[in-house]
Amino acid sequence: MQNLWEDEYLIRQQRALAEMVRLGRRKRSFQLAEHLAAEGGVYRSDVLAVTALFLACQAVRRGDAAAVQRFSSAFRRCERSSMDLARQLMRLEAGREQGWLPRVHYDELFSYAWRENRPDILVKASMIQPRDVPAAGWWAEMERNLSLLSV
Repeated sequence: MQNLWEDEYLIRQQRALAEMVRLGRRKRSFQLAEHLAAEGGVYRSDVLAVTALFLACQAVRRGDAAAVQRFSSAFRRCERSSMDLARQLMRLEAGREQGWLPRVHYDELFSYAWRENRPDILVKASMIQPRDVPAAGWWAEMERNLSLLSV
């Protein structure tokens, strides 16, 4: 019974983090990310990288250049493997939302999932269709900029 309560508690915390990121609430998002890392068995650098990247995306969409810079800086402070995970999760979410990804991103997502032994990502990615189109739009531009920053 205790494990069930702990699982429900962590699920509520994850949902709260997702909501704070969706709302662009920086301080509360990072507080919840730190809390999940401490309580939920989530690797700290992974949850911080994902939080920073999703907040950066929100800032890009709002046109808030200062916030983009802050979140990009927080993202770059994470471990390289965590930055890669965050990018792949963002691709996964973008692909799930639109139902497809440019073939190059689709192939990289599957390659990442196999290399890192992530069957959860493989299952979700299997519902996405590849398209032979170049990456375009705000996400593609942000991804190019982040790639330059993390080298």
